[in-house]
Amino acid sequence: MKLSEFIHPASLDEACAALRDLGPRGFALAGGTALNFMQSHTPKVAVDITRLGLSYVNPGPDYFTVGATTSLADLQRYRAKGWAMHEICRRISTHQIRNVSTIGGNICRVFPWADMPVVLLAMNARMIIHDGQDLELGADEFFSKQPVGRFAAGGLLTAVKVPVLKDHQGFGSVKATRTDAAFSLVTIAAVLEFEAGHIKGARVSAGSAIPFPKRLQAVEAALLGREPTTVAFKEAAAKAVKEAKWTGKEGMSAAYTAELVEVSVLDALERAATFARGRDGR
Repeated sequence: MKLSEFIHPASLDEACAALRDLGPRGFALAGGTALNFMQSHTPKVAVDITRLGLSYVNPGPDYFTVGATTSLADLQRYRAKGWAMHEICRRISTHQIRNVSTIGGNICRVFPWADMPVVLLAMNARMIIHDGQDLELGADEFFSKQPVGRFAAGGLLTAVKVPVLKDHQGFGSVKATRTDAAFSLVTIAAVLEFEAGHIKGARVSAGSAIPFPKRLQAVEAALLGREPTTVAFKEAAAKAVKEAKWTGKEGMSAAYTAELVEVSVLDALERAATFARGRDGR
């Protein structure tokens, strides 16, 4: 993408006004690590939002509120009870990229290989969009279509509310790559909720092996009411094969990818159960 001009707004409302005035000629810029993948023959005007105070992680009783321009490296370094985002952030690209790439940039325009949308879907995160006033959307709604269209009228993503994982919940994620810094072949994330030794709730999502991330609802349904055993996890993971039309990548067949998805789902579920057991002392 070619840039013809940079605008540095002094406030959030000023940034939204600039984007409204520019229309298709403008776009919000933070880390800029995806510019190479955004094809446009028309020069664009970048509205720089890195000076608007949107880089932070604020803990709360139910959510961690993460500013939209918070870097992936900062999320990787952050630690608190009920926080698990660092697990996937450390696997995203290289440290140099994570230093500048932002959580907002990773989810406002979803590329097929993006990891953060998969994790936020599983965690049932909430996204805050500002356009004169704040609008809060759950992950299922926000990722029901390509999010970039939600900002066409000049709105900006300002924050992401990541749920605090409670003692009876576990999180697990898997990112399969050919090399450490390569794009993901398959990304899986899972959040399990336990009650009296059984699975009370489950959110399992996938990406990279499909054009757009999605929840694996057949896998989720197969887990409900089950004990968190390897047998139960294997039976649920097998449901993933028919959940989507999995695509082959980097010389790998679609059939291979489907098997990789099944194995990765099993791994993510076992990690989520281990996560929960480790926190409740079992």
